[in-house]
Amino acid sequence: MAISADMVKKLREQTGAGMMDCKKALTETNGDFDKAVTLLREKGIAVAAKRETKSASEGLIGCYVAPDNKTGALVEANCETTFVAKTPEFVELARGLAKYVAETDGIADLGALMEKSIDGGQSVRDRVNELMGKIGEKLAITRFDRVATDGVIGSYVHMGDQIAVLVELKGSSSDEALAAAKDIAMHIAWANPDYMTREDINAEAIEKERDVHRQWAIKEGKPENIVERIVDGRMKEFYSRVCLLEQAFIKDEDQTIEDLVKKAAKETGEDIKIARFVRYRVGETAVE
Repeated sequence: MAISADMVKKLREQTGAGMMDCKKALTETNGDFDKAVTLLREKGIAVAAKRETKSASEGLIGCYVAPDNKTGALVEANCETTFVAKTPEFVELARGLAKYVAETDGIADLGALMEKSIDGGQSVRDRVNELMGKIGEKLAITRFDRVATDGVIGSYVHMGDQIAVLVELKGSSSDEALAAAKDIAMHIAWANPDYMTREDINAEAIEKERDVHRQWAIKEGKPENIVERIVDGRMKEFYSRVCLLEQAFIKDEDQTIEDLVKKAAKETGEDIKIARFVRYRVGETAVE
C-alpha cells in the first residue's frame, strides 16, 4: 500500500513521533493506522527496557496555576540529558501534565496518574512511551502535587524550570494576598526552608541540634552556667535558617516572612495565613 504524506502527517500529529518513524511504522503495518500507533508505542517500551539501568536525573518541573489562582500543580518529568529536557515535546509533556493535574481532582497517586487518559483517550503512560520511542532516552514522571484553595495560590519557577514553588495563602482572595503569595514563592525557591514553623520540628531533632551547639560551646571553653543561654541564642539562628516564617525575606531582609504575611493581612483587613508550600527541584527523586 502506498503511504501518503497525509497519512504520515496524521500519525505524527497524534503520536508526536518523527516523520521518518511514522512513515516506517505505516510501511511496516501496510498503512494500518491503529497498528502503526501501537508499533510506535512498543518502540517506546523497548527503549525503556533497553535503558532501564540508565539514570534519569535531568528534566524539568511543570508548573500550572489556574487563571482564578484557586488550583495549581507541580509535576516533575525526568530524562537522561539536559538536551532532551529543553526539547519542545518534553517541555509540552511536563507543562501539559501540570495543567491536567491541576484541573483533575482525586488523582490518588503516581500510578493512577500514569493510567489517566489525556489527549483524546491516550494514557499518560502511553504518551511517555511514545516519546521515549521518538527521543531514545529513558523518561519518567516521578512525582506530582496538586493544591486547591478558597484563598489564593502563588507560584514561582526558576532556573529554566529546574526549581518550582507553589504557595497557598488562606483567608483572602485579594490582589494583595496574591502578590504576597508570589513573593513568598520566590523566597522559598531561593531559601529552601525545611519547615513552616519551629513547632513543625519534632522534639528529637530539636534536642539533637541543641546538643550540637551545647558541645560546641563547651569546646569553646564557655562557662558552664551560660552554656544553655548560648545554646538558646544559636537555636534562634537555626530556626531562622530552616523555618519559613522566621526567615528574613529575600527582597527585604529587615522583615521576616511572618512580617510579610502580617503586612498583607493589615492591608486587606483579613486573617491571612500560609496554609502550605510545595517546592520541587529537578533530580531530588532521580530515577535510577
